[in-house]
Formats: sequence, C-alpha cells, structure tokens
Amino acid sequence: MSDALFSSEFEPADTRYFWRLWFADLLDVATSALLGWAVLRAMDVDRTPRALVEAGIVMWLLMSVAGGLSGWTLWRGVMGLRLETDGGTPGPARGLARAFLALVDLPISPFLQRRYADRFLKIQPESVPPLTKKWQRGLGWQGFWLLMVFASVWFMVMPTKREALTYLKKLDGWRCCHGRTPPSPFKCSTSLSRAVSAAEDGDAQAQAVVADCPVASARMGR
Repeated sequence: MSDALFSSEFEPADTRYFWRLWFADLLDVATSALLGWAVLRAMDVDRTPRALVEAGIVMWLLMSVAGGLSGWTLWRGVMGLRLETDGGTPGPARGLARAFLALVDLPISPFLQRRYADRFLKIQPESVPPLTKKWQRGLGWQGFWLLMVFASVWFMVMPTKREALTYLKKLDGWRCCHGRTPPSPFKCSTSLSRAVSAAEDGDAQAQAVVADCPVASARMGR
C-alpha cells in the first residue's frame, strides 16, 4: 500500500499538524497574557487578577481577529503553519469565533487528538515551510506581533510612574536622590527618568517627589 495514503494530504483536517498548531495556539494565548499585562503597566493602572484576565482576553481577541484576516500569528509563523478556509484566509468572523472556541479546545484536544472547534468552523492548517516566499509574505503580520512582544518586555523592565515615585520615597530612593550608590543602579536611573518625565508633564505628585530629590531636580529642564 502506498505511503501516500498515510501522508498529511489524506489526513483529516482536524488532526493535521495537530501538535504544531496546539503549541502555536498555547504560545499565542501566553503571548496575549503578556501583552495584556504590558498594556496595564503602560497605562499605570492597578493590575488586579480581574484586570489581568480581562486585558489578556482583549489581546487574545484582537490577535485572533488579526489571525483570521491573515491566517498568521507570531507563533504559527514560527511553527510554519497558516490557517485557511477553502484556500483563503478564515476572515475576521471565523477568527473571532475561533478565539472563544480555541480556549475550550486547547485543554481537551490533547486527550481527543482532534480539533473539533476548527472542524466546526471549517478551518484547517496549511504547512508553510519557513523562508519560502509564502512564509515571507506573512512576515509583516508576524513582525507586528514580535514588535508588540518587544514593547511588552520594555514596559516590564521600566518602572511605572507609581513604582518610580514609591521607590524614590524609600531608603534606597533617598540614596539614589542624593548621589549615593544604591543597591540597584539601573532601578535608580530608570526611576529618576520616569519621575522627571512625569514632573515635566505637570504631575503634581511627581513634582513633589522631584522637589525633594536633588539629583532629579538637577535633571529638570535639561
């Protein structure tokens, strides 16, 4: 019997490239959670468990809609997969529907070894080997999400306004403000920059902290 009968060409669409797509979806969900956390840090709002979940879900929905428009996400591109429907992209409606169904499908599909959500939506994965022309055409979408990940890392590393002001009010912050060597020079430098930036934007709380911080006061207006 020909081996072609067992190739992915004859494999049911809801089992094709099963683990590659499963890991891509899992990593996309994790990336959405990271992006949601970064958005909350960028907005400098309370990162309660509820807020973190809501922000992560919003980012997952946006990623899924964009993935429906293009067939690509960051991790699908890494895995060399693109979603399609009848030879074209799934579209935003199917992408949005898949966002909800995939959250149910992810934990149960490893046991069932089938993607019933994709089967219901008539979505199937297409293998697109990296560095091929078709894969390169998806670099714009993948690059956008990669930039978002880099931005998220930036917001994770840099202190928020509240974190900076709180730090400068503590003993380590006093050392930082008076030119002494603090335990963390990086935290000192970034907190000073954040506080000065907020003070120059007219934030009253930041201006009060900067006024009591000689090093920060010296940076004002530079």
